[in-house]
Amino acid sequence: MNLTYPSYNVMLTLCENKITVLSIENPQAYSQILSDIWNQCQGGDGEFILSHHATIKSISKEIACIFNPFVLNSGDKKILNKLYSILQEQTNEWLIHESASLNRNIIDFFDKLSQHVPYALEYNLNLDIVNLFKSYDVKPENFGESLLERIVEYLRIQSQLCNLKIFVFISLKQYLTTDELKLLYEFVFYEKIHLIIIEPIHSPQIYGEKGCIIDKDLCIIDIDELTPLS
Repeated sequence: MNLTYPSYNVMLTLCENKITVLSIENPQAYSQILSDIWNQCQGGDGEFILSHHATIKSISKEIACIFNPFVLNSGDKKILNKLYSILQEQTNEWLIHESASLNRNIIDFFDKLSQHVPYALEYNLNLDIVNLFKSYDVKPENFGESLLERIVEYLRIQSQLCNLKIFVFISLKQYLTTDELKLLYEFVFYEKIHLIIIEPIHSPQIYGEKGCIIDKDLCIIDIDELTPLS
């Protein structure tokens, strides 16, 4: 899988068990690249090209871009839509009798309720299980206490529930300690997740990272993977 940005001759090869770091020291390039990756992850226009074996892939369907890891939550629209779809499938396959019984009880409730008001009531006789999930605010459990826990659980749910495997984080290395980053990297390697970190200045390199630097003069400097620390 390759993520390219032709304007600055950037080509990031996404490899298993590798963290891709793109350090952009030129402010104009940094602003332009962040704008494009955000727009394209939302379905808009931009210059990034994601390809796999010469096939162009949809960035909005394949990549999630996180500017602020502190706002990650289990109520993300994509997560909930996928969760409700799965729960509906499971209900139809395994709990069809329970669903019918629940619908009868709800109708019985409205029938009895209508006897206590001086006007007729009209209501849908068919249970919409997805609306029921929404009414009860069904969602994955909150991600955790620490920032690292929230990031890990967010990636786990997006990967396992939504089958999303590519994540772009902005300045992630400025939020986590080196030890926390190592734990995060171990997790994404295990889950076979591609993690891309974009930052405005090249930070100290950690084992497992590779990528490139766009310096202030727009020159491209490749970052080789470090050898394991003793």
